[in-house]
Amino acid sequence: MSDLTSLLDRVRTEPRSHAVAVVGALFAGVALASVHWLGLVAAGALASLVAPTVRRGAAYALGAGAVCLAAFAASLGPAAAAVPGMRPIVYVTVGAGLALPLFGSLARAVAR
Repeated sequence: MSDLTSLLDRVRTEPRSHAVAVVGALFAGVALASVHWLGLVAAGALASLVAPTVRRGAAYALGAGAVCLAAFAASLGPAAAAVPGMRPIVYVTVGAGLALPLFGSLARAVAR
């Protein structure tokens, strides 16, 4: 268990390993979110675990949600032109895309 703690401490303090961990967490989070909506919670948890503080973990989780939403919008392709006419479901999509990763960022508060 101390090996994991020392690894997390190193990832949270060293700039190079921190950047690699954030990019890896975003990549894994987008991959998981493309398969199932629970991947959004995992994306927030993964992104926040590499954050140096709980507050920055919440910000990282919101960023992960924004990246997942951007990937989803890009995957729509030409059908994206019809999105403004689908207002109720768009609100649910954006709300879930931001709230679920934020919920996942609670993992950072638990794993101090």
